[in-house]
Amino acid sequence: MRPTAATPHDIADGEDRSVDPHSPEVPPTIRAKVLAMAQPGDQLWRCPRRSAPRGLFSVLGVGPRDAVIEWWLLDAQGELIEAFWEV
Repeated sequence: MRPTAATPHDIADGEDRSVDPHSPEVPPTIRAKVLAMAQPGDQLWRCPRRSAPRGLFSVLGVGPRDAVIEWWLLDAQGELIEAFWEV
């Protein structure tokens, strides 16, 4: 499945940031998975990303690009446990 495209409003400033898993901005499907896996000290990060260009001229780096929000669950040492995408 392909990740759901984010809107410019969803991307905001484009910066990765820590988010409380109980925050309403976390999609319910992601929240459920994170809360089932998370241990004390783990952190959830919201990471806006852009896809590779699509279309005829994509090999030249030209073309429309989607944006998606990745959700990263990191352990207390900052190591990635799991990455999630809303689909």
